[in-house]
Amino acid sequence: MRPCFIVNPTAGHGRALQTWRKVEALAQAAGEYGIKITKHSRHGEALAREAVAEGYDRVIVLGGDGTVNEVIQGLIHTEVPLAVIPTGTGNDWVRTAGVPRDIEKAFAIAYHGQIARHDVGLIHGQRYFMNIAGVGFDAEASRFLNDNAKLLKVVPGTLPTLLSIVGTLFRFRGAPMTCIIDGEPVAVPKLFLMAVGLNQYYGGGMQILPQAIPDDGYFDLAWADELPLSALPGLMAKIYKGQHLDHPKVQTRRAKRVRIESAQPVAYHLDGDVAGTTPVEFELIPQALSVMLPAKNR
Repeated sequence: MRPCFIVNPTAGHGRALQTWRKVEALAQAAGEYGIKITKHSRHGEALAREAVAEGYDRVIVLGGDGTVNEVIQGLIHTEVPLAVIPTGTGNDWVRTAGVPRDIEKAFAIAYHGQIARHDVGLIHGQRYFMNIAGVGFDAEASRFLNDNAKLLKVVPGTLPTLLSIVGTLFRFRGAPMTCIIDGEPVAVPKLFLMAVGLNQYYGGGMQILPQAIPDDGYFDLAWADELPLSALPGLMAKIYKGQHLDHPKVQTRRAKRVRIESAQPVAYHLDGDVAGTTPVEFELIPQALSVMLPAKNR
């Protein structure tokens, strides 16, 4: 075995670099390995491609969902599996995958777990994603946070996220959209948000797609339409527990291709990072990525 570690030193407010110091001792005891450090945004993709070209037989990420998304861009359609030792802020992909946050247990899965194939999504003309993409309020809130980063970075803890949610509610409460789902047009009078995904969790533990399976050849979709402000707190509480699918304002589907159009440009994200505004098209690419999972899972 000849693994390559890709470490994002800023992930988890520096937690990834601290974790690497512990993982390094385990890697040294296990044998030969490589180490690459990300130095700027999107650097993970280039480092993953380097690792494949240099003959490493797996890539192990120390970082969060954003770093994982960068790295998979360089691993799609290769036989080199991805493993994750979760050290980010959200760590949502590992929740569905069953990878624990315990360092030694996650390391053991990276080295000795089971290799499985994983579906991915493709945003046409842009990038792949392996967890959840979305259109609407969640992406607009992320855009608000990015646009006001200099101001909000001085605010401690989770307060910046809460402020971005409140700020977004003043300027986005939904928009008319047409969702073309596997060729069928679906008019949504006032779409609040739509999640398009392969796994169950996003946003730091929100179980938005509780029925999603990452290798079944389908996206799971969930969207909220004409959601009154008064219903938002109760719905959010249900989403965290994955109990929102029976809410009267929530609809669900499964699909292989989804296009979302709107007269008003609305932000979309992939794996939590804002990537642009509508129109946007998502296509499922089956079995395109190898991943390391706990042997009991699959």
